[in-house]
Amino acid sequence: MTKINYREDQLPIIQYEKGKMAVPAVPGAGKTFIVTNLVAKLLEEKKQGKGKILILTYMNSAVNNFKVRIKKILEDKKIDDKNSYEVMTIHSLAVKIIKEKPEVVMLHEDFNIADDLQKTMILSECINNFRANGGEKAFRFFLKEQKDPLWQDRQLDAWENGFYDLVQNTIGELKYKEISPQKLDEIMRENRRGILKIILPIYTEYEKKLKSHGLLDYDDLLILAYKVLCMDEELRIKYQNRYQYVFEDECQDSNEIQGKIISLICENHNNLVRVGDINQSITGTFSSSDPKFFKEFIDNSDYCYRMDMSNRSSKDVINLANTLVKYVTQDLKSTECRDALEEMDIKTVPKNMGYKENPCPDKYQISLKWYETFDKEIEQTVKFVRNINKKYPDKSIGILVPYNNHINLVAKELIKEDLEFEELGPNSLRKRRVIDNIASIIDFILNCDNIEKFIEVLDKAYIKTENKEGKNDFFQLIREKRLTVEELLYDENSSKDIIIDIDSDLYQSFLYGLKALKNIIEYSLTRIDKLILFIGDNMSIENQERAIVDYLGFYVKYLIADNNKIDLQQVYNLLSDRKNKVFSYIIEVVSEINGYEPYPGSITVCNYHKSKGLEWDCVFLLGITEFNFPDNIYQKFQCDRWYLKEKYKNPNANIKSEIDFILNGEINKDYGKEIKESLIKEKIRLLYVGITRAKEMLILSASSKISAIDKKSQKPSIYLNILKNVIDKKGE
Repeated sequence: MTKINYREDQLPIIQYEKGKMAVPAVPGAGKTFIVTNLVAKLLEEKKQGKGKILILTYMNSAVNNFKVRIKKILEDKKIDDKNSYEVMTIHSLAVKIIKEKPEVVMLHEDFNIADDLQKTMILSECINNFRANGGEKAFRFFLKEQKDPLWQDRQLDAWENGFYDLVQNTIGELKYKEISPQKLDEIMRENRRGILKIILPIYTEYEKKLKSHGLLDYDDLLILAYKVLCMDEELRIKYQNRYQYVFEDECQDSNEIQGKIISLICENHNNLVRVGDINQSITGTFSSSDPKFFKEFIDNSDYCYRMDMSNRSSKDVINLANTLVKYVTQDLKSTECRDALEEMDIKTVPKNMGYKENPCPDKYQISLKWYETFDKEIEQTVKFVRNINKKYPDKSIGILVPYNNHINLVAKELIKEDLEFEELGPNSLRKRRVIDNIASIIDFILNCDNIEKFIEVLDKAYIKTENKEGKNDFFQLIREKRLTVEELLYDENSSKDIIIDIDSDLYQSFLYGLKALKNIIEYSLTRIDKLILFIGDNMSIENQERAIVDYLGFYVKYLIADNNKIDLQQVYNLLSDRKNKVFSYIIEVVSEINGYEPYPGSITVCNYHKSKGLEWDCVFLLGITEFNFPDNIYQKFQCDRWYLKEKYKNPNANIKSEIDFILNGEINKDYGKEIKESLIKEKIRLLYVGITRAKEMLILSASSKISAIDKKSQKPSIYLNILKNVIDKKGE
C-alpha cells in the first residue's frame, strides 16, 4: 500500500492520540481527508479500546462522504472494524439519544421527526390560517402607510416573502429560551404589543399541529436530547462510555446546545476533535449558529493545529483572499467588526514535494467589472460565460449572486444564450417547471373542453421540439381545423387532418401528449394526491423531477388529511401560487438529496451561501455593492426593511428586544446595533467564501443602479475598492 505523504501542516494532526484538539482549516485545506485518515489510524492502532469513534457533521451528503472514504481506507489497510465507528448528523445523534429514554421527557416512543419540508408545510399552513381567520389586519399593521396602490402591493409582497423566515427564527429562539406558547401567552396577557403579538397565535397552532401528528422539529430534538442526557445519569454514562473519541466537522456552524450535547458525551474520556473554519461561518442569519463557540474551543483546547495550506486556488486568487483578511482584521474602520475574519493567511502548497499542487495559469486571471445597471451586469456576465465556455469547454464556471431572486434573472439570460446550466437553490426555473406543468394539467382537467387550455398544456408539458416556429404553426393548424378536445382525444381520424411529419419530434411528442392526457382525464378524482402521482407517471420527466412529483403528492395528502374539504380547484390555486414556501423547499430538498459537484464544462448559478463546499475553475462574483456587502451599521443594508414602519424596520431586533423584556423586565442590549454588526461580519465571510471558490479565474463585479427603471444609485462595496487596488497592480 502506498504511504501517504502528509503536508507539514497536516503532520501534527495525524499524530494526535488523545485530548481536546482544535483544527482551524482554510478553504481547500483537505479537512475531510485528514479527518478520515486520522479516524482510520486510530482504528488501526485500536486507540478506541472498547468504545467507538463518533464522527458528527451537519449534512447527510457529508455523512455519506465520510462513510465512503473511511470504508475505503480501512479496506485498503485490510482492517475489518466497521462496528468501531459511527458517522451521523448531530440531529441523528439527538434522535438516537431520545429514542433510548423518551419517557424521561414525557414523549411517546413512536415520535417522528418533522424534516424541513414537513416543518415548512405545517408552519406555512399556520401562517395562512392566522391571516385568514382574523389576523390580516394585525399582519398589515406593521407596514408603512402608502397611498400608491402599486407600492402597497410591493410592500405586502416583501412582507409576505420575509415573514416566514422571521416566524421560523423566532419560534426557534423561543424554544431555546424554554418559552412555550403557553408561557408566552401568560407573560404577554397584560401587554400584547409588538411583533410577538402576531407570532404567538402562529406558534401556538404550530406546536398543536406538531403534537397532533406526533412530530418533533429539529429544535425540539436538540433541546430534548440535551435534557435527556442531563436528567438521566445512567444514559449519560452509557453514551460517555460508548464513544471514546468524538470528531465534529464544520464546527463553525455549531450552536450552543449542540456544543453542550457534545461536551456531555466527551466528559469521561475528554477526547474531542473539532474541525472548521471561522472564516466560512455563513449560516448565522438563518440559524442559531455562531462562530464564537469554535473560537472559545480554540482558546481552551489542549492542542490547536492550523491547516493553512490549500491546493484549490492559484496563488493570485489566494493573495486576493488574504488581502481581504488583512484589510478586515487590521484596517476596517468599524473596529467592532474586525473579528469577522480570523487572521490566518492561506499558503500555497510547496512544489515538487509529491503533494497535489495549486493551479498555475499562464497569466493573471482576476479582473473587476463595473456596470451601469445590475441588468447589464447580468447580461455581460452571461456573454463572458458563453465565450469562456466556447474557448475552454472543459472549464467549470460558477456564477454567484447575492440573493435567490437573482438566480432566476441569470437563468433567463443563460436560456437566451442557449447554454446548459444548473441552478442551485429554491428558485430553480427548471425544477419549478414540473410544478407549473402539473398545475397546467390540472387546469386542463378543470376545463377539459377548452381547446386553448388543451393547446396550452400540450405546449408546456408535452411537446418538446427545438422547432418553435413549427410548433406555433402546428397549434394554429389545430385552431383552423376547429377540432374539439374530444375529437382530438377520442377520434383517431381527427389527428390525420393535422399530420405534418409523422417522424418529427414535434408530432411524436404530440401523440404522446394525447395518450397521456386521455389517461389523466379518465383517472379517478377521489384521491387528488394519487392523481398527482399518476400525472407524474404520464409525463416524460427525469429522476429529480420525479422526486418533486412524489413530494407534491405527499404535500397534497397532508393537506387532505388536515382538511377533507380540499378540492381540485384549490390544489390548482395552490400549485399556481409562486409565493408558496413549500414548493421552494421541495425544490431545494430534491436538489440536495444526492449533493452537487460541478463537473468539467458545467455552468452553475447559485447564491453566495450555496457556493460553500463547491469549487469552479472560473467564478463570477456579482452584486458586490455597499448594500449587499456593507462595512458599517450606518449604511442601508439587508436587515433594514424598507416596507415596515420606522419602529419595526429591523424586525429581528424588535423580537429580541421583546423577548428580553418579557424575560427580564428590561432591554439589556442595543439589539439593532448587534444584529447589524453580526450581519456585516457574515457578509464579509460570505465574500471570502465567494473568492475562495475559484481555482484559476475570478471576475468580481458591481453596478451603479439596480435597473434602467429604478434610478436609485448604489455604491461599490468598500471591499471591492480595496481588492481593486491589488487587481489593478497585478493586471498592469
